[in-house]
Amino acid sequence: MNIIKYFVLALLCVLHPGSVSLPAAAAAAPNGQAEHRVVILAYDTNDVRLPMALDAIRFWNEVAEELELPLRLTEELRIGTPIMRPLENYARSISQRAGRLRGGPNEPDAPEEVTDLDAEAVLLLSRQDLMSFAWPVPRHPGRYFVAIEEDATAMAFNPNIARNILAHELGHTLGLRHNRNPTTLMCGPCQTGGLAKDRPQYMRLTEADRERLVQRYASRREPAGLE
Repeated sequence: MNIIKYFVLALLCVLHPGSVSLPAAAAAAPNGQAEHRVVILAYDTNDVRLPMALDAIRFWNEVAEELELPLRLTEELRIGTPIMRPLENYARSISQRAGRLRGGPNEPDAPEEVTDLDAEAVLLLSRQDLMSFAWPVPRHPGRYFVAIEEDATAMAFNPNIARNILAHELGHTLGLRHNRNPTTLMCGPCQTGGLAKDRPQYMRLTEADRERLVQRYASRREPAGLE
């Protein structure tokens, strides 16, 4: 998203504070590429995590380009929308039980505020102190509900912590799993003490991460035409 679009979005938020949406079509994937749509929901444009979320999408698009994958993440922003409350309630319910209960056939349905959004990832910039997560939407294969915690202490200490949390959770929506190396992006658990504080920095992907992305998306390349 360029700076002009972001400025217009901020202006609309002031004039119409109830709800502002930038259609995903404004950032549509080029022909021949699989589109991985991300709907980002925030309370206002002053949320410092918002530009980080957009940058995390840019990061994954650069990874896809580097690996020559037919994949493009696109974003749609929704600011101050009325569906924030049911999404926060759903995020809290998942966060409270995720440590002892995994999804399965008996997993309750996600609220329609999640399933009605046409996206592979619904990303909530929460105002709650919860554990950030990417949760598969029950009975909707390939779709995820992502909630990012509000942690002012961590943000003040090092903004790169939130930056990497956002990229990490988006990585799960692309099919990546945790690994045991605590200094890599898809770590679980993680060690963030080595992150720079004076410049944006992402933790590295492992070769296994890259191979998994290739296995998942390279097969979607369109066959070359006959000459």
